[in-house]
Amino acid sequence: MPITPFHLGPGAALKSVLGRRMSFTAFGLANGLIDLEPIANFVLTGDPAHRFFHTIIGATIVALVSVWPGRLLCERLLRWWNSRLSPAQARYLAVEPAIGIGAAATGAALGAYSHVVLDSIMHVDVLAFAPFSGRNALQGLISIDLLHLGCVLAGLGGLAALAFPMARRAATSGSAARNERQ
Repeated sequence: MPITPFHLGPGAALKSVLGRRMSFTAFGLANGLIDLEPIANFVLTGDPAHRFFHTIIGATIVALVSVWPGRLLCERLLRWWNSRLSPAQARYLAVEPAIGIGAAATGAALGAYSHVVLDSIMHVDVLAFAPFSGRNALQGLISIDLLHLGCVLAGLGGLAALAFPMARRAATSGSAARNERQ
């Protein structure tokens, strides 16, 4: 993927299926941390190389960091998000700021490993099984356009699936408030 946001599409789809068993913020944190590697390589060398953190071993380290202390950072981010919402926005957009260790581990692992898989399909230099294998068997499995489209569609589907219960909950709480005033 050229930039991390494409990776978030499958994350939204996974979140819509797994619900509270997965932290989307830990998923996003793992993806962002992994993409710091090619950014740093580009700034330092001019080559956006995908090296250590784009391997299973590197992704495992990123997943562990994304669980602890990343979970605490993600909880702080969610509290900040909620504090910026108006009462009307909060009915639709407020999120639970506490992230269970299981949800953080699931989100971080799915984020880190899906990142390596998606980048393996797109980039020739991703060697997911290094140092045990110097081969990228996934590269070119599908076209880059189809890969991007799949990520975008997964994101749209996931967001729609997540939005429906939130809208329903907001409508229910709104009608309950109207009934109390009457």
